[in-house]
Amino acid sequence: MRKLPFILLIILTMILAIATFAERRYGTPFVTHHFYSSWWMMTLWATVFITALSSCVHILFKKRKPAFLFHCAFGIILAGALTTFTTSKRGQIHLRENGMIESTIEIPFAISLSKFEMDYYTGTKTPADYISYLSIKDDEKIFDAVVSMNNIFKYRGFRFYQASYDSDLKGTVLSVSYDPYGIAVTYAGYLLLLLSMIWLLTCKNGNFRRLIRSLGIVILVIIPGLASAQRTLTKEEAKAFGRLSMYYNGRIVPIDTYAHDFTRKITGKSSYKNFNAVQVLAGWMFFPEEWQEEPMIKIKDKEIRQFISENKNKLRLSDFFNARIYKLSYTNFPAQHKGIREADEKISLLMAQRTGSTLTAFPQGNHWYACTDDLSEVRSDDTLFISKAFLMMHETLKQENHEAIIHLFEKMSVYQYKRTEEGAISPTKTKLEIFYNKFDAASILFKINIGVGILTFAGFIWGFLTGRKKRIFKSLAYIQIIHSMAFLSLSVGLRWYISSHIPMSNGYETMIFISWCIMIVTILFGRKSEFIPSMGLLLSGFALLVATLGAMNPGITQLVPVLQSPWLSIHVSLIMISYSLFGFMMFNGITALILYFTSGKSRDYVVRLWKISRIISYPALFTLAAGIFVGAVWANVSWGRYWGWDPKEVWALITMLVYSFAMHDQSLKIFRKPIFYHLFTIVAFLSIIMTYFGVSYFFGGMHSYQ
Repeated sequence: MRKLPFILLIILTMILAIATFAERRYGTPFVTHHFYSSWWMMTLWATVFITALSSCVHILFKKRKPAFLFHCAFGIILAGALTTFTTSKRGQIHLRENGMIESTIEIPFAISLSKFEMDYYTGTKTPADYISYLSIKDDEKIFDAVVSMNNIFKYRGFRFYQASYDSDLKGTVLSVSYDPYGIAVTYAGYLLLLLSMIWLLTCKNGNFRRLIRSLGIVILVIIPGLASAQRTLTKEEAKAFGRLSMYYNGRIVPIDTYAHDFTRKITGKSSYKNFNAVQVLAGWMFFPEEWQEEPMIKIKDKEIRQFISENKNKLRLSDFFNARIYKLSYTNFPAQHKGIREADEKISLLMAQRTGSTLTAFPQGNHWYACTDDLSEVRSDDTLFISKAFLMMHETLKQENHEAIIHLFEKMSVYQYKRTEEGAISPTKTKLEIFYNKFDAASILFKINIGVGILTFAGFIWGFLTGRKKRIFKSLAYIQIIHSMAFLSLSVGLRWYISSHIPMSNGYETMIFISWCIMIVTILFGRKSEFIPSMGLLLSGFALLVATLGAMNPGITQLVPVLQSPWLSIHVSLIMISYSLFGFMMFNGITALILYFTSGKSRDYVVRLWKISRIISYPALFTLAAGIFVGAVWANVSWGRYWGWDPKEVWALITMLVYSFAMHDQSLKIFRKPIFYHLFTIVAFLSIIMTYFGVSYFFGGMHSYQ
């Protein structure tokens, strides 16, 4: 009987995984109807909870009240979800400034749109918020209300969310949710879950208390080439040019930022030979005939490289043309071939530099123009300057008049400050962003951390096998992790200040944050262990390596309105902390298995590692659970629903269920065996890899921005 809940839980976990793959093939409505909202799935959820609680209620209530409350919290959360499902109503209303157009839900009071307004980031056309100003009439009572992203209007049990808007900015679409009972029940479950997790952690032995104190500190910290003959700008000219501002990636940036992204996209690096990024960009803008002969275009696809020019790792722009015929237009590859699209994108970007069409450096209030844009709405005394500025730069450079080109850049800078909105260009941010662009922490640290991590870990294994333990390896690893932590903290801090939001909005930033969390945990617990500093270096190094891969986008962007919520920062922080801790458990397991199969004297170490992993497993699982449910609160605040069965949500739930098995060693005695436990932590980590990377690769979904 005690095994029945776990058997049912395994079946439930497998069904959830199958549903995500079924969604990819048959679509969301199919799996919603046949899986997530089906009567048999609800019955299975209820059966799992009832059998779990009934099989252990007496033991937990008498001996482990915190664990009893923890399980009860999940029951209350499920009850809240059922209450919402059976008693709530959802719909949308479409309002225009001249009256209501459409409604899919009945509302017992009158509502009209007074005005819809879009707020923009200073000096740009990038939306920062969508705001609906409403007028409410309920019998004789008339009052105004406001709805915006992450700002709900509540009245008589109805909750209104900003969902969409009309293209002419004269209408709005609001999501409406009526859930008078389910929210209270669900939030009560979340609160009980939090209290029971704190109780479970603090009521444990001294190791747990020390661990939770350390994690508390973590959470407090987190929450608040060769010479070339090619012509281009001199270093001094490039510095002046790079300080100018432009509109790029939805925000105002120094040209230096665009130059780094441009150079990295073309060459795979942020510089070329002895030229910095701004010089590379300027060379392609002002002297394209010379730069087209530079073998600097990095094409990953081997077939495309061989098709363009055999036996070349790096290609020239001229290689892509044969008597003015564009070779990529005459290939036998499919139109959607990834290598073709990558190469064509790079060639198009290079060709665009010739005309200055990418240089959106001429502001008019909150709109920025390039010299090739339609200037009909630009003030008449500026049109000549904007249309001729690129040509003037070109001619001045050809004359090699150093003072004149510097003067022209200064003149442009004055123009930008006068024509953009006040405060849109910050000299301090400009200087710090240029410094940050040169401060490539991820690509430097991943090499050092992995290298030192492998060296010190090998030294630890060698010392263990030979009996000649050398503290120098531990000291070297610990010193390097401290230096890396300081270096990465500066990088994260700069990025946070530049972007004006906590840097956890895309894949690059979350992997950087994972590495940062790993370093924090390593510093806190590494001094008392011979191998944790090495493991921390390896884990943080691999996280930074993933961040530097081509699939991750290091560009700083403005947050879309729905992501401007403190719940998002807390949600991502908790999830990343849990992944870092599970990563430590996985490396613990790998270390234990290496020692077990290479030395007959390893039992004590294997057991010690098992105990460490068991200690770490509690905060790891609890921060994952807390992160999932904080995400549910964020979803409710933003969209009016706790759970959307998005593939990443489902796989996060699967991960939590998988790791929960290891917490029940009283019923599942196999988890008391150290070797099995270590093997489990290695295999279970695959669910995290699937959640973070696999879902984005196979399924996509609402979390694809990560």
